[in-house]
Amino acid sequence: MSLLSISKKRRPLRLAALLLVFTLTLSFAAPQGRTYAADGAWASALSGIDTLYDGYTALETANKIEKLEIQTLRKDTAARLKNVNAAIKAIDKPKIDRLAAEWAALKSKYAAVIGQYSDLGKQASAARKRKDKKNADLLDLKRNKLKPSVNAAKIEIKNAQNALAAAKKQAAAKAKIVKDTLAPVKALKQQITAENKSIAGFNKTRAAAYKRYRSSVKQGNAITAAAEMTLMYTQLGKIHSSQQKIYGWEKQISTAVKSAAAKLPS
Repeated sequence: MSLLSISKKRRPLRLAALLLVFTLTLSFAAPQGRTYAADGAWASALSGIDTLYDGYTALETANKIEKLEIQTLRKDTAARLKNVNAAIKAIDKPKIDRLAAEWAALKSKYAAVIGQYSDLGKQASAARKRKDKKNADLLDLKRNKLKPSVNAAKIEIKNAQNALAAAKKQAAAKAKIVKDTLAPVKALKQQITAENKSIAGFNKTRAAAYKRYRSSVKQGNAITAAAEMTLMYTQLGKIHSSQQKIYGWEKQISTAVKSAAAKLPS
């Protein structure tokens, strides 16, 4: 066999060998490329956590301080509001109590004579129904003798009652000025309650994300940990925004309460 014929026979073998080497090269190169990409994403996520963690901790601390400021302001305002409400109830109270006592004393003072006058009238009416003219006349005489003093007593009692009613009306007018100043407080408190519910929702989402974050850290999964840390940071931002709104509303309540206190009668 000639060298040329041997060379022709070996060509297919060389070609097959080259194809095998090329195939093996591709099979090893593709996973390696994916590994490099995964390692790059993991390193990038780790770097992101390193940066984000400090911001997250700073924002969390700021939110805690902010929450404490809100609580302090709310406590101070609540104490002021309690004093204002007590002062509203006390408007002209000594005067009203005095007039009420005078009215009660007059009713007690004249109760017997007014009661006697009323009884004589009933008795006289019953006598007339019985056609007992004599007793009816005698009873009318007794009743009519008391009439001037009874009428005077009733006028005195009525005047005392009117004075009491006028004092209460005047006190109510003074109280209304103060209460009108406090009118926005109710709506503002409702807004705060609604916003606190939103904060509770943000905290619930954050707590769930934190659990997943801790689990990802234990598993060495930086990519998932970074995603959960980002979600936690976002929820903190929402809480911060809500607390800013609440603080603004609490300031408005405080201003209203102080203004109402200034309008209390001296």
